[in-house]
Amino acid sequence: MRKKGKYSRSGLASIVTTAMMLTTIAIMGSGVVVWGKSNFSANEMVVASSTTTSVNRINENLAIEKIWFGINPQKFVNITMTNNGNIGLNVTQIQFSTSTTSNQFQFSNQAILPKKTGSIQIPYSYSDNIPINILITTSRGSILTTQASP
Repeated sequence: MRKKGKYSRSGLASIVTTAMMLTTIAIMGSGVVVWGKSNFSANEMVVASSTTTSVNRINENLAIEKIWFGINPQKFVNITMTNNGNIGLNVTQIQFSTSTTSNQFQFSNQAILPKKTGSIQIPYSYSDNIPINILITTSRGSILTTQASP
């Protein structure tokens, strides 16, 4: 016979408490799994993008074919470049520097297709017989350096 009285339902409270704790643990565990998966997906995209950029930078192969200096109608420098790589590239900046000055020229649309040649003419007041260091930067961050004298 069951005991009736003050303590007859004490077993029910422990069952309800255990069920509430298990439910809470299941909800928190699910939250951690979802958060971890979304965090992993975000990091995976960052790594994939970084890897693609690095591989593309390695595949860039820009060669300077000819640098010549002109004076008509004003002094200028013409740089002819060949893209020997298998991906297209964009020249975004060319910097001329001497022992006393440094000039940067920004470009927004100087694309050179794979296995093609491109030429850029830049107005620049150079001095005769003073060597100029030339730095060419691509949109992926590759830098090509050379030196020329007028």
